[in-house]
Amino acid sequence: MRPLRNMPSAFDRYEKMGGVLDFAVFEDSGGAEQEITPAIPQALRHASTFDETRLQALGCRLISHAEFFGEWYDLESGALLRAGSYRTVDGSTIRNPTFTSLDDLNIVSGSTPIPEVGLGGQFAYSFAWGLEGKPSEIQNLFDEIINFILPMGEQVSIMDWSSPYLPEVSDYFSDGIEWWGVFLFTVYVPGLRQLTIIAGSTTD
Repeated sequence: MRPLRNMPSAFDRYEKMGGVLDFAVFEDSGGAEQEITPAIPQALRHASTFDETRLQALGCRLISHAEFFGEWYDLESGALLRAGSYRTVDGSTIRNPTFTSLDDLNIVSGSTPIPEVGLGGQFAYSFAWGLEGKPSEIQNLFDEIINFILPMGEQVSIMDWSSPYLPEVSDYFSDGIEWWGVFLFTVYVPGLRQLTIIAGSTTD
């Protein structure tokens, strides 16, 4: 197994737009846990600690596409959602609007749920808030990244390592456990022998 040298440009654009998830992609991977866990630190930027034994003890679980994407995504249409209830400048109330519809809307107030920290899933949440760009641009970026890590027509295995105890694994997760959340996924595509590690933790 070796790191992918030339990452698609979408990942660089995601970072420049303010994205807080970290990605590490490997090729020629067999997908075994004993191969995956030692590689996880490569996605934990700025971490100074990592306890592989503790991570293995916490374990992981196989999740569906629906669980992986979470409440900020419509699985049928592939659209990012701004989950919640919002009032527009003309006084209308909208609920769970798609991102592409927000280009032409002027929202003046609203409320949104926040995922429970460390309970897993909710990958789309990291695209629903905090990125700088038009909503339609964010949707297009999301599509590019998803098409790479979850290629259409390929069997995939999505493992969720998220846990409220991840700060015991690495100090990388200490900030997120207080507010924004902690995320750790591994996505394996056996037909391509491609492994993607996705990690996230921030206070903002």
